[in-house]
Amino acid sequence: MSPNWGRLIVGTSSLAALAILTAGCAGATVASASPLSLSLPASRAPAPPGPRPGNALLPRTQATASASASASASASASASAQTVPTWASALLAQEVPAKSGQAVIVRAPSMSSTTNTVTLWTRTAAGWRQMGTSMPGHNGERGWSAHRTSGDLKTPTGVYSLTAAGGRLPNPGTSEPYEHNASYFRTDGRFLGHSTVGVFDYVVAIDFNRVAGSPVSSTAEPKSEGPGGGIWLHVDNGAATLACVTVSKQDMVTILRWLDPSQHPVIVLKAG
Repeated sequence: MSPNWGRLIVGTSSLAALAILTAGCAGATVASASPLSLSLPASRAPAPPGPRPGNALLPRTQATASASASASASASASASAQTVPTWASALLAQEVPAKSGQAVIVRAPSMSSTTNTVTLWTRTAAGWRQMGTSMPGHNGERGWSAHRTSGDLKTPTGVYSLTAAGGRLPNPGTSEPYEHNASYFRTDGRFLGHSTVGVFDYVVAIDFNRVAGSPVSSTAEPKSEGPGGGIWLHVDNGAATLACVTVSKQDMVTILRWLDPSQHPVIVLKAG
């Protein structure tokens, strides 16, 4: 399941506690407590010319601003928005709140699938536009559930806000509130034959049964313990998860740099 703070036992080993917390995603263990660093984004400064390193999704700022270039960019955005695939158009129109300008769509072919495709979408004046290319991902070992329960090894379907990030490594450039702690997000061991070291280098909390806006390490579960919690988007290790959604480390950096809290980003989890 993903980091399921406070209760989850993987295999025969209980996950060690930091205060009352445990990490359950991909067989993670939690190290002894050390100070947490929560960085809140300052007001967004204008982006410097050119894309940020390693982020293929952010639009490039052109060196010239001629009328023809501007017209070309507008036409390109309009064409992109008009050619949104039918499946994406339906999800974006029906599932994404009107206030949200960013959507991460995680789409799996069936409710039993352990693999999926992740795409990023931005709302423009001309409509929704896909940013960059699709990313391969993994999800729960037992697929998906519309009525998830704690420990069922299934990823919950639905639409959830993305309001907090963090990880073992320093903030790679996201504007999301970022909780950095190299000790807290330490992982040891293996899950489904794959190493779990590094899976929490970068994480984005999915607001499933959690308090939106709270740090990623928060254990509060508003809907009680029944559905479980600690569902994250984090670094892939080549295997299915305990309930989280995972993509490659570089894709996590891309997603983190793309997320803009002022756009009220959401994640759409869809199977079948």
